[in-house]
Amino acid sequence: MNKNIAQIAIIKPLHNLFDYEIPIENCHLKPGSRVRVEFGKKILIGFVIKITKQSGYSNYKLKKIIEVIDEVPLIDKETLDLFIWISNYYHAPLGQIIGIGTPALLRQGKNLARNKIDKFEIKTNNQSEELTLSKEQNNAINIIKKSLNTYKCFLLDGITGSGKTEVYKNIQNFVHEMGLQTLIIVPEKNLIPELLDYFDFKNLRVLEYHSSLTPKKKFINWSLIQNCEVDIIIGTRSSVFLKIPKLGLIIADEEHDQSYKNNSEAKYNARDIAIYRAKNKNIPIILGSATPSSESILNISKKKYIHIKMRSRINNRSLPDLKVVNMSTKKNTILSEEVISSINKRIINKEQTLIYLNRRGYSPVITCNDCSWVPKCEECNLNMTFHKNKKILICHHCGRMKKFYDKCFACNSSDISYIGEGTEKIEEVVKNEFSKSNIIRIDSDSTRKKGQAEKIFDDIKDNKYDILIGTQMLSKGHNFPNITLVVVMNIDQSLFSPRLKAIEQLAQQLVQVSGRSGRGLKKGEVILQTSFPENEDLKCLIEQGYEKWVKNLLSLRSNLGLPPHRNWGVIQAKARKYIDAENFLDNIKKIIQKNNEIEIFGPMPSSMQKKANLFNLNLIIQAKSKAKLNYAIKDCIPSIKDIPYSNKIKWTIDIDPIDYD
Repeated sequence: MNKNIAQIAIIKPLHNLFDYEIPIENCHLKPGSRVRVEFGKKILIGFVIKITKQSGYSNYKLKKIIEVIDEVPLIDKETLDLFIWISNYYHAPLGQIIGIGTPALLRQGKNLARNKIDKFEIKTNNQSEELTLSKEQNNAINIIKKSLNTYKCFLLDGITGSGKTEVYKNIQNFVHEMGLQTLIIVPEKNLIPELLDYFDFKNLRVLEYHSSLTPKKKFINWSLIQNCEVDIIIGTRSSVFLKIPKLGLIIADEEHDQSYKNNSEAKYNARDIAIYRAKNKNIPIILGSATPSSESILNISKKKYIHIKMRSRINNRSLPDLKVVNMSTKKNTILSEEVISSINKRIINKEQTLIYLNRRGYSPVITCNDCSWVPKCEECNLNMTFHKNKKILICHHCGRMKKFYDKCFACNSSDISYIGEGTEKIEEVVKNEFSKSNIIRIDSDSTRKKGQAEKIFDDIKDNKYDILIGTQMLSKGHNFPNITLVVVMNIDQSLFSPRLKAIEQLAQQLVQVSGRSGRGLKKGEVILQTSFPENEDLKCLIEQGYEKWVKNLLSLRSNLGLPPHRNWGVIQAKARKYIDAENFLDNIKKIIQKNNEIEIFGPMPSSMQKKANLFNLNLIIQAKSKAKLNYAIKDCIPSIKDIPYSNKIKWTIDIDPIDYD
């Protein structure tokens, strides 16, 4: 008698599925159900992927499933197929993908009683403010609404303040009238509260989904979404995995943002999954940005996306004026005279200033003037950043911390120099210069508590602060009408970074943060402090704009044979010993080299050679087509377990890498 066998994914970083015998009393078990199984010496929760009659482990006696948790599959076929596609495309363990895509309570084998979920009420609001649309907004809406019943990928390329969100709102309204749901994905959870308020009208049932929700709240929201009790879901990248039965529209706001890429565990890109999902579901997707990614601009040239441009701010408001201050002639100066004068004008006029610096802490480097000691992280061999407020040194790469009381660890001298500026030092300088003003620093250090960022953003809109000092948290998505001056500081390091996406991300950040200025009735100004005003990238961006600059970037990358014109996969190896990681990647290289349709570079150290006491090396695999790249990588994975000492290596695969530190 043939036995029924379940192929099960375990929520661990394991590429294999595991065969278990299905007990006779559970013969109706279906894919997508949760089961309890013995795995090694532990009892774990697994997800059934496939039912079969034959096992790949014919020489072994299979263990039986201990318990079937779900009589009806928890994961439907469409969602399970999505998980499998993501696993195959990104070469990530299927169990790991399911783990990312489901709430923690479900992975623990728990259920929440339906009557408890029913008690949760979604706040509704009948208020709806009718806005007069611009010509460009109407044009965008008319183009998109013609394709609500089919797949089309629209790149809504609108400058900051052009009213892209109102376009989203109008298109969502058409979708809602069709009885369908909308998924809006944003790169960071700090952008969600403003959108929740914006879409809270006409009794729409609007719900958030992101990692900061409590496990119970996340499960409740997950259940409401699955049961079609929600009209609009606004979430971060993990929301792309949600089962949304009546999904009719996907919007990926700030589509260029690197935060859409998951750089821990499975290295997936939520924007790209959203595009696949829309195509598979035959529904439209809108990618919105003031600074579209180079990949999206290339897809426009290949006619894969429909390009909709919005080049005017709503109500014909003008773009801010830009002034470049050459800091190479102003040694040991943090705030130039031009900046101080401009801030004073804003204070007199009761307007707000945003000072942008994408570096946390007080000083990125400190040194002893007596013995030249510099504190380095023992795990990463990189400089530790001094955080003055908490009197600690922090490695911003692995998180290691040390208390520091202004004395050298080597010779006990108090003669310490603090080199470079972080947001804490800028805050100190600004408070000394503008002592009577209300000043707030906004970075991940100052907004760790739940609800803290939302309160600060509300206070900014209520004009409780004159000067804001912030990192990239403030550079995108937010609308603060009274900010009329943006000061951009310390960008020079990114101008010369070896990282693949560094210059593109810098250009996007500059345009995005500049767009925070002059969004209200008063004209805005941007002051850029740099020691390299003649830099070619900077001059092109300032004089010719982002659209021309990104086309030049694509031309350069085409000539050099770099992404997005070539397809990259990176196999990353981490080990206690450098030689172990290098030998591991050399063995993989020998396996892959049998395929003559790809190019291989490395093994080579990553730009961060050591992190958390592990050496990091990369093997870059390049192909002209995505299919050839994926075949080459897929074929080598089964052989990796046979590489000597592979159990000493932590390895991951990164398809379409944004970075490879």
